[in-house]
Amino acid sequence: MIDNSKVLLSRMRFLRANEKHLLNKMFPASEDLIKLKVCDIENIISRRLRVKNSNLEYMVTEARKACEMMADENLKAVFLGDEQYPAQLSELYNPPFSLYYRGTLPSWKNPAVSVVGTRIATGAGLDSSFSLGYSFATANCPVVSGLALGVDSAAHKGAVTASGSTIAVLGCGVDTIYPSSNRNLASSILDSGGAIVSEYLPGEPARRHHFVERNRIISGLSRAVIVVEAPGKSGALITADFALEQGRDIFFHENALKQAGEGSRVERYIFDGAPLINNAYEILADWGFPDALKYDSTVKKEMYVTSKNAGNLMAERLKDELDGAYLKFNGKYFRRGCNESPYSTNR
Repeated sequence: MIDNSKVLLSRMRFLRANEKHLLNKMFPASEDLIKLKVCDIENIISRRLRVKNSNLEYMVTEARKACEMMADENLKAVFLGDEQYPAQLSELYNPPFSLYYRGTLPSWKNPAVSVVGTRIATGAGLDSSFSLGYSFATANCPVVSGLALGVDSAAHKGAVTASGSTIAVLGCGVDTIYPSSNRNLASSILDSGGAIVSEYLPGEPARRHHFVERNRIISGLSRAVIVVEAPGKSGALITADFALEQGRDIFFHENALKQAGEGSRVERYIFDGAPLINNAYEILADWGFPDALKYDSTVKKEMYVTSKNAGNLMAERLKDELDGAYLKFNGKYFRRGCNESPYSTNR
């Protein structure tokens, strides 16, 4: 059952999360909340607001439309203070009051991990993102990202391939997939038991500042944030900044340092103590996962070469080369020229 009063409160963006929570306790019935004027709200929260009563009337109309859309499209919602609300989000300074979603939220039994990076990723960056998503999903750790092109998409695809849970956090309403080119990937995420999540009302379009706001949710849902590749002005580094404020673990993949170079923000993060990693095994082992090695196929290929499986390994490497995948030799990556990742669903 959709709570109309909470939907209306989530539309009141001029209010902080704790203020919305307070108003929800005082006016649980939507008909009482609708009667409030701006001066009434100001007296309750003890601060001035730059909003007019006419704006409140417009928000009531928007909230009603959103409730109708949620009922028609079977969209779900969870609100701050609800039992199902992710506990790790409630720890934030300004947590999202609402989470609208399609699909199934994970049980959070195991810690989630965010895999983020640039939309214009290199081939090695896409492969690394896919491997990280696949490995963490195999370890039953939910993989969180933003459904953007590049690193985000590759991480989601890796988790989906492993039949694991992955969460895509949007900068628009969950009734719209942004970018639209990722509609098939979004369907795969839902089919594999994952979720499409947003704090914005259904019907809300994507706006530039939304993507900065959603980054705090990406990091907030996770125990760790892994930056795979990120140029100087990448939104992935904004997510890393949020992770630092929220007390989350921050890791940088080796690709991030290779791409960013000397004097970059990435190098400064690493200089200040952010660990540099190459695979999921290093993080899972640090978290105390038993038999962490078995969850990372990239590590197993390098470490378990015996006379019995050497022939199979050589055949796999030959297939990788023919498919255009990267090959690692003496610590360096080699790759045949190709236009897309070998893990692309468009092949």
